[in-house]
Amino acid sequence: MKRISIIILSLTIISCSFAPKYSRPVINLPEADNKTNTMINKKWWEDFKDKNLEKLVEESLKNNDNLLIAYEKINELEAAFNLSKANLYPSINGSGSVSRFQTSDEASVTGKGLNTNDYKLSASAVFEVDIFGKLKNKSKSQLSLLLAQKSYADTVKLKLISDTISTYLEICALNLQINKLNSIVDNYKKSYEYRQKQFRNGIVSNLILKQEEAKLNSSYLTLENILGSKKVLENTISFITGKQPDEIFNSKEISCSNLPSPIQLPPMLPSEIIQNRPDIISAEENLKSTNFEIGVAKAAYFPSISLTGSLGLESYELSNLMQSSAKFWNIGGSLTAPIFDFGRIKANVKVANSRQKQALINYIYTVKNAFKEIHEAFIQLENISKKIQIQKRLLQDYYEILNIAKSQYENGLIDYINVIDAERNIENLNIEIINLNKEYLKQQVFLYKAMGIN
Repeated sequence: MKRISIIILSLTIISCSFAPKYSRPVINLPEADNKTNTMINKKWWEDFKDKNLEKLVEESLKNNDNLLIAYEKINELEAAFNLSKANLYPSINGSGSVSRFQTSDEASVTGKGLNTNDYKLSASAVFEVDIFGKLKNKSKSQLSLLLAQKSYADTVKLKLISDTISTYLEICALNLQINKLNSIVDNYKKSYEYRQKQFRNGIVSNLILKQEEAKLNSSYLTLENILGSKKVLENTISFITGKQPDEIFNSKEISCSNLPSPIQLPPMLPSEIIQNRPDIISAEENLKSTNFEIGVAKAAYFPSISLTGSLGLESYELSNLMQSSAKFWNIGGSLTAPIFDFGRIKANVKVANSRQKQALINYIYTVKNAFKEIHEAFIQLENISKKIQIQKRLLQDYYEILNIAKSQYENGLIDYINVIDAERNIENLNIEIINLNKEYLKQQVFLYKAMGIN
């Protein structure tokens, strides 16, 4: 038995692999940023300093169904990996049996039938010798799939965080817009009432009155649209945070009286993006898995060798079962090799090679897309920041126009309607600024998502 163990160990050690040697694909990346790196808060959304937001993100990470499915998939692939590791070792089983049988007179040499007992205890082992690396490559492939799934779960988590924050920001912006729209509606009411007085005094025509009434009704419609959008977004938040159907149907109003302040963005190096972004890690692990699967497919060209053996005790008398003389053993081996498979193995190798090429293209695409998203986020942040500054200057102009209108109205130079229009222009511009501030914050969220920080 010692010799047998040595033979098995030797065969295992000298096993080869037909999987291509893996090396990370070379991709031309942007030059590194020379800025001093700062410590990045993994819970970067806490830097918004908004407790309502933090609570919503926490609920999402705890209860979201898509994230729970992704985590459960990890458990499945972990079990599959453990199974692939177990296949590298012998399968050992124990058995015991008791039987009693009778031999007929005609079948007995002595011409007289016998009643016989048989008692047996044994252990058997089956071992596939992995000379050509099929089992090892399969195990390595399963490990890569497991690691890929863990990174995929991080991708789902990061998207969930981003969606939760973005939806919350939309709701906050709508709350602010609703306040401004209420002022605009009141403003249109004043305009309509002013035109009514003018119409009754014969100063304006019925057409002008109806135009002002249409503007008032249009403002009512805009307000209702905003209120409806807010309810839909609150419903979305309930779904994201894993609420039950009755809670989703009766979504509670999100308390948010203002937008959070922008957070300080960290400088990032391209190498760190590669390390941190989970979809890139997942794509590379999938690439590794397909690499090992080529080795599994090619190994089918070569023989499959299995060793079997058993060891045990057998006796016709129970009292003699445990004696050394009752021992028995056997050992054997089998070899299975393809002769004619009509191209099955060759086709499987082609399939494995094609999947490897697809995974390679997907990895390169994922890296390119990561840098595209990051670059795009910085462009948008810069563009929105400039728009906000212009809007603020424009707002100052409108305040000056309002002051002039008030002064001219008080001196009897213009109608009061000009003052109302100036006030309304300010409220409309404030709504646009709210939208720009919201978009700036959403782009910050998008940037953190693009950098893969979770």
